[in-house]
Amino acid sequence: MPTLHDVARHAGVSIATVSRVLRNLPSVTPETRERVLLSVDALGYAPNPIGQALRAGHINAVALLVGDIGQGWYASLTRDMQVLLEREGMDLVLFNLGRSESRLNEVVERVISLRLRAVALATSDQIPSATIARIWRRLAEAGIVFIAIGHRVDGLGMPSIVYDDEEAGARAVSHLAQRGFAPIAYMGRIEKSMTGQVRFAGYLRGLIQNGLERDPSLEWSQTDSFRFTAGYNTMLDVRRRGVNFRSLIASSDELALGAMAAALDLKLRVPEDVAIIGFSGLEWAGYVRPALTTLDADTAAIAEQFSIGLKSALAGSSDSISAVIPRRLVLRDSA
Repeated sequence: MPTLHDVARHAGVSIATVSRVLRNLPSVTPETRERVLLSVDALGYAPNPIGQALRAGHINAVALLVGDIGQGWYASLTRDMQVLLEREGMDLVLFNLGRSESRLNEVVERVISLRLRAVALATSDQIPSATIARIWRRLAEAGIVFIAIGHRVDGLGMPSIVYDDEEAGARAVSHLAQRGFAPIAYMGRIEKSMTGQVRFAGYLRGLIQNGLERDPSLEWSQTDSFRFTAGYNTMLDVRRRGVNFRSLIASSDELALGAMAAALDLKLRVPEDVAIIGFSGLEWAGYVRPALTTLDADTAAIAEQFSIGLKSALAGSSDSISAVIPRRLVLRDSA
């Protein structure tokens, strides 16, 4: 593979001159520029993009920090972020936080050492605003753009993109109530999850709006998981304890599918005996039977808003983006 030295020798100029030509600097005569470019073509020389980026002070890539790479929503977000960033000539570097704040701090320092252009923090974990503010300042000192996905921190001057989960939770309750599916339970009030808490707040608001009484026995808190097993085991447990409910809202599609599997194993009919609504709108939700009613998650819209905020920040704008993306209730057979 030809090097910068080979091009300089072939063109009969210095390495510094070749560098100036490749960077399109003006301090080169037209004749010399043409000679260098002819040598580049003749030798098939290709500049090292990583070396160019480091000389410019950064690598043209974005770090996407996700809470749990095994969760379907994060996979969808990663796909749409990568497609959009590649369209903008940028790469994506994926980091799985594993729901660990210490891991988050380690990754931030690694991003700084890699000299990436931006960080997208996408996690449902309940991270203190002071921690996010500290990370934002740390990245800003290194000239790295920061945008939070899932945490609304624009009130503190930090850019954020969120779903309107509270409104979505209330709408799910209204749908079930209007179809006569009360009492309505909530599965996935995960104390360490910002997302779980906001969706639960929507559930409570929906009860009030529909004149339904709150029943603490219908509020089911998982320890730290939005996954299938937690949904399955919770459904088995509440049925064993004889808890009376007619429908449930699960704070993820994975929890909903786990609950539905348990219900079917218990010989319950869905939705005739128990109606179920999930959150996230994952693709497979339409292909299970019965097909799962869910509140969708437009990850392409998240990626688009991130791109808008990133371009604005790289252009030097001081305005913080605050995007709130609505969820659509996708009606299927489970509710």
